[in-house]
Amino acid sequence: MKKLMVLTSALMLTGALTACNADGNGAMETRYDNDTRPIGYYTNDDANEGPLTQIADRDRRDLDRAEINYADDYNGGDLAARISKRVKDMKNVDDVRVVVNGDTVLVGVDTNDRNDQDVRKNVKEAVQQMTDKNVRVTTDEEMFTRIRNVDDDLRNGNGFAEVRSDVNAIMNDIGDAMQRPFQNNR
Repeated sequence: MKKLMVLTSALMLTGALTACNADGNGAMETRYDNDTRPIGYYTNDDANEGPLTQIADRDRRDLDRAEINYADDYNGGDLAARISKRVKDMKNVDDVRVVVNGDTVLVGVDTNDRNDQDVRKNVKEAVQQMTDKNVRVTTDEEMFTRIRNVDDDLRNGNGFAEVRSDVNAIMNDIGDAMQRPFQNNR
């Protein structure tokens, strides 16, 4: 008897649900009116890349096309722009960012990960032909990001005084990284 009651209840529930959908449109479908809009950044370009990569690439292209508006108190903007243009066209270089601080030029290079040592050497030689300043080149991804952030701040019109401590810290870190191999031989 218990089995008969469970089976009867199941059949009645199935029949009731089927009856709700008898008009062909479905009773449940009326609450979905497809009125939502997609949120986020979507594109068909480079479908294998994620949205953050596409946003970063778009921002970099915008900076390349835009007229550079360095901060008024930053005297190295013209040299930085010339160096960036020259280095960007070099072999195995994906991106470059440059910050000039007094008698020093910081060059952060994002490489295609093919022989970073040769890239650093070639970039340093090319930049040294353009200026008599001290040239420091790094292919370290973290350092490149730090230099890029400072360069972005300067391009966006932020004063050099606002980024001076960041620039000094980058210069110290690059100097420390250059000395480490020699310190291990003591």
